[in-house]
Amino acid sequence: MVSKPDPEIDSRLSEILQNVKQIDLFMDAVFSFLYRRTDFYHIMKSKTDTMGLPPGAARKLIMQAYMKYEQLSQGVSTVPPSTTSIPEAESTVEVETTEKPHIESTPKEREQVKDKAEQKTLSNTSRDQTGSQKVSSKAISEADTFNGAMCDTYSWSQSLKDVDIKVPVPQHIKKAKQLMVEVQSDSIKVALKSNEPSGSPEVLVEGKLKAQIKTEESMWSLIPGECVQLNLEKRVETWWHAALENEPEIDPKTINNSQSLNDLDEDDKQGFRQAMFDYEQKQQGKPTSQELKAHEVLKKAWDVEGSPFKGQEYDPSVLNIATS
Repeated sequence: MVSKPDPEIDSRLSEILQNVKQIDLFMDAVFSFLYRRTDFYHIMKSKTDTMGLPPGAARKLIMQAYMKYEQLSQGVSTVPPSTTSIPEAESTVEVETTEKPHIESTPKEREQVKDKAEQKTLSNTSRDQTGSQKVSSKAISEADTFNGAMCDTYSWSQSLKDVDIKVPVPQHIKKAKQLMVEVQSDSIKVALKSNEPSGSPEVLVEGKLKAQIKTEESMWSLIPGECVQLNLEKRVETWWHAALENEPEIDPKTINNSQSLNDLDEDDKQGFRQAMFDYEQKQQGKPTSQELKAHEVLKKAWDVEGSPFKGQEYDPSVLNIATS
């Protein structure tokens, strides 16, 4: 079922969207909030943990919501629970743009029109001297080469835990079914399927990875007409000097060794969160975490036998609390 629209929530989200003006920045703001202000990305270590979600649950929640509204956008008025199965981490995520069909057309007619449009686009696709379809690199930004590099047919970036690879594709590539993507523990392959039944696929990227990855924690997605994105989880947390074997290596000295919050251990994460909490409390003129703890201790001692304040209402203003 579709959630009933909440005017107040719609208004607040509209304000954010009007402020950032781009859907990618809007999505980044949403997930940044979940990352900084919630335990959405915190992984539970045991069933008794009170913070976070079980491993893989956050990603599944996102996929469930995406698939729900993808089906609704395609004309499915209700989404039964049995049809909203959540893909595993290694499953393909197909990101598509959809156009509103004519109100009188049937699903079969729309599919026929779409197929004809794709065939026409394909026939008009320009080719270079080698016969390969030209691709646009507009999807590649500086962030896509962070701690990595721009290669002939792809770009790659990395953190200590994972590697992201972007492979530009021709503009007519709109669906995952037009691709052949293989992600193994030690290799990857991205190719375009041939339009001819007996034709051979056109390989965009293929090679042996510099180190092994966890296939169960890795996934790929398609940005229609722009690129294939592969997110590969490293089996061992170490810095790679190249994404694929036999590719030019980056200078290890250029690697930014600073860690994100997700890369820190639990003690360091807790310390960071406490520091951020204390900073915000100070900005608002409120007590820090240490001052709150001191208040709790003093409040308990306020009314004990022998206290000069026994029988009086607790008043922190009469106390001089120094926590440093």
